[in-house]
Amino acid sequence: MNIPQKTLSLLAIASLSTFSSLSAVETDPVGYVTETISPAGFNLIASNLSGPVAASGAFSSADSTTATDANASFTTSLSGSSDYVLTLTSGANVGVNTGATASSATAVATGDDLSSLVSDGDTYEIRSVLTVADLFGSDNSAELAGATAGNTSAADIVWVQNDTGYTKVYYNAVARPFPPLSVGWKTTTTGNADASATAVYFTDAIWVQVQRSAFSSDEAGVDASDLTSKGIVFAGSVVTHSSEVAAENGFNFINRIFPGDMSLGESGMESDIALAAAGNTTDADLVWVPNGSGGYNKYYYNGTARPFPPLSVGWKGTTTGNTDASAEILSSAYIIERKASGTMVTSSLPAGVNL
Repeated sequence: MNIPQKTLSLLAIASLSTFSSLSAVETDPVGYVTETISPAGFNLIASNLSGPVAASGAFSSADSTTATDANASFTTSLSGSSDYVLTLTSGANVGVNTGATASSATAVATGDDLSSLVSDGDTYEIRSVLTVADLFGSDNSAELAGATAGNTSAADIVWVQNDTGYTKVYYNAVARPFPPLSVGWKTTTTGNADASATAVYFTDAIWVQVQRSAFSSDEAGVDASDLTSKGIVFAGSVVTHSSEVAAENGFNFINRIFPGDMSLGESGMESDIALAAAGNTTDADLVWVPNGSGGYNKYYYNGTARPFPPLSVGWKGTTTGNTDASAEILSSAYIIERKASGTMVTSSLPAGVNL
């Protein structure tokens, strides 16, 4: 399968992209999720978890480059080696996210202009961003297939979204003396540089490219009686509020974020995407959901009913006529095919869920 490349930064759309963080340390729910990959192809997956909250509080003001909380200690709380992401958790713009770094004890430098989005008293959280090592283990405890002396022809490759496309990361399992290549996480383009800290933002899906025809019966997450699937366990913190995700023109590979079943009807996406008129999907946005067999089921929201052939308003599949698709489960990672210019899509918690 050819993977469409992202051509713009997630933070390039007029509103803001998608990430999360905190100021006074709070306790948030933590947990584990298991994702499944298959041999011989590209697997679209997501952790549905994030890094822990590092700081939280309430802003008094924001300008084009910074946001201020007079009660914060950002130079202490954001002093780790992680990347951080800030999200607004109250006010008119809940779920708006951007990158953040400590500018002073009481101010954070923001990746986007929050001046028109923050009002006095709006709360926020700042989370550390998970890395490749956080997800798959600093020593490859997930047991992805490693490369031998840099030969990646049979290795599993993790495709991590970046501002212009993808960073392709693999685990080198056998060192090479010359040119020097140590054991550890590397990228396909940066030689022996350590890639374990490659950031995986919580709104982004990732691809795992498996180049083997079957898994080994003795590797982690594989049932010896079924060598066609492998489970990978991710650990992290649960995001407890809605998040805004960027949907650019083209294909967008998105993390569901919520670590549990969510139907298309519960997603609320129809409020943000382009709808079909009487079944005409030419300009409508499509939601691609992996079907577990290497393909995708494609869905759209029909916004205008049609008398004949009958087609009611609501979620439909592109191949299933007027059948109601609202109960179809949105996978942990999915694709929004955006037909028009970029927009922001709210990734919500299902109704009735309290975290």
